[in-house]
Amino acid sequence: MKIRRRAGYYLAFGGLFFLFWFLFKVGGMPDIPLALLSTAIDALVTMTVLVITLEYLLPRLIRRKKWGLFSACFFTLVLLGGSFIILSQLRLQGRSLAAYQQDIARYQQHYYYWFWADLVFGSYFMVFFIPATGAAVQLGFHSIQASNKVEKLLKEKALSELELLKHQINPHFLFNALNTLYYKIDRANGPARHILQQFSHMLRYQLYECDKPFVAVEKELLFIRRYLELQRERLNDNYTVTYEGFDEVEGLALCPFLLMPLVENCFKHMSHHADRKNSIALRCSRDGNIFIFQACNTTAGLAGEKGIGLENVRKRLELVYPGRHEFTTRQSPGYYEVLLKMEC
Repeated sequence: MKIRRRAGYYLAFGGLFFLFWFLFKVGGMPDIPLALLSTAIDALVTMTVLVITLEYLLPRLIRRKKWGLFSACFFTLVLLGGSFIILSQLRLQGRSLAAYQQDIARYQQHYYYWFWADLVFGSYFMVFFIPATGAAVQLGFHSIQASNKVEKLLKEKALSELELLKHQINPHFLFNALNTLYYKIDRANGPARHILQQFSHMLRYQLYECDKPFVAVEKELLFIRRYLELQRERLNDNYTVTYEGFDEVEGLALCPFLLMPLVENCFKHMSHHADRKNSIALRCSRDGNIFIFQACNTTAGLAGEKGIGLENVRKRLELVYPGRHEFTTRQSPGYYEVLLKMEC
């Protein structure tokens, strides 16, 4: 549908351009068929350069900030298109570059003015001006859309933070309550004390570390480890939870609490088969300053992306890592996989 709409815009603009350019041409070229053919050459070449610029050069070069390569390719197109128009128009009128001196001697200033002002300058200017204007308009629209998108994400982030503050309990009260519970548990009940202590560490991280723009990846992964340990306590032998590479990605910094929704999604949509294993596998790795996080869990069917967890992750990635991340999900029979790559 989007491709059809864009094709419709090109056809509409091309039709209007052909009409107005033909009316301009026919004023100096009374031969109607010749004027139509001359206009068709100008319009076809100019529209070709326009489409190549907007559909190929802009998305592949400008949006990747390859300004030098874009300029070289664009001006090469202008040079080739303008030259093709010049040679075609000369041939259409029974003239050639080889006969330039003879035509100058015969028609003098009139031919000189027509050749350099109308034909040469006019052809190159037309092939340059229309595609350049189209590119400027498209970049302007994309800039406005990007600005609106960022503004929307910022508003959603502010509303999310406001909702969090509304439901936030005094952290000192929480820690005092946990300490009280810890000392109320019999010393012989080591596992219960350990679970409560792990939960206290998680709460401390969430309250006192996640208020910063970025945290060390080691802290984020330690939080996830503690979360996994707590989850393991409620699972039986029919479930396996594994993680790899958590100690191989030190030295990076990322947005806090970004990975947790991906882990929670695994537990939310994990299968609960009674006759075979149910599993969650997490893996971290790095490639230079690229952080890679993979999560895979078994499913009972089509898990889908229910809830707002993954969608919130996508929005945060667009806001904090625009153009510097890759986030993909894949559903296969019995498994659901998430892959996150981002430049830290």
